[in-house]
Amino acid sequence: MIRRNVFAVGCTVSLFTLLTGSAAASTIISINTTEGPIFVRLFDEVTPNSVDNFLSYAEPGRYESTFIHRSPPGFVIQGGGFRMTDSIFDAEGIVTEADVPIGDEPGLTNVRGTLAFAKNSLGATSQWFFSIGDNSFLDAQDFTVFGRVIVGTMVFVDNINLLELVDAGVAENSPGEDFDELPIRTSLSTVQENGDVTPDDAVMVSGVTIFNFAQGDYNFDGQVSLADYEVWERQFGASLHIDEYVAGQTLTDMEADGNGDGRVDVADYTIWRDAFSAASGAATAAPEPTTAALALLGLIAVSSGCISRRRLAA
Repeated sequence: MIRRNVFAVGCTVSLFTLLTGSAAASTIISINTTEGPIFVRLFDEVTPNSVDNFLSYAEPGRYESTFIHRSPPGFVIQGGGFRMTDSIFDAEGIVTEADVPIGDEPGLTNVRGTLAFAKNSLGATSQWFFSIGDNSFLDAQDFTVFGRVIVGTMVFVDNINLLELVDAGVAENSPGEDFDELPIRTSLSTVQENGDVTPDDAVMVSGVTIFNFAQGDYNFDGQVSLADYEVWERQFGASLHIDEYVAGQTLTDMEADGNGDGRVDVADYTIWRDAFSAASGAATAAPEPTTAALALLGLIAVSSGCISRRRLAA
């Protein structure tokens, strides 16, 4: 499917209109490391090419037996580039001549917990990184954020970034390798004594799990319930869009970003409401959005006089 934005402009907007309509669901994955699984919501709606590119490596299992090869303290952990079987000296890149670099999809900010693509002068291929701190200065270089860590698994990202580092630059044998700040799970003295880094020493990635959670299941417990509405209500107003993000003020939690557009808004409530209504039937009525949410939507409609609507087209 080719995704593109189609804009329909109208100068008469009702809250009913804003609370109806459908939206595509976004993808939930986990990157499974030896330090623990890192759960991520991908932004299918706002960065479709980047999500498709990531899945083109993940779905065939090409991230299996790769390792976190770079972890500068307080900055990022980076992986997705190299496979290791027995030794760091045998590490090889997973990108082939058939893998075409993709262009940037800027617009979301590189702050703590975001997943973005590393790139070279030709663009991004397989390598990705998680931001440890506020790396919004990377926005000026159009590093594409295409996911955000969820359900409390940022602890595993932080733990990796706290590991000891070894300079394994002597093992670099092809362009694009950067083993100067390689995190190790075993002791530095052991690695130095052996003169090698093995899969037992490194932070390995066993693969990527792609989940099939129901739309609106914002706490990922396998059912759509009022508990998911509470998640949405707490996160309402969260955004990673550069023109909406204010450091220290804007929420960035993304469990409730059901359509993967980088913000938690009434469209995500609608996804939950429709799923909840279908699951519960007439037994339980879906609660309405808070007064504050409705007031904000009213201000948007009144101040703009019109509204642009995004939809998917094949």
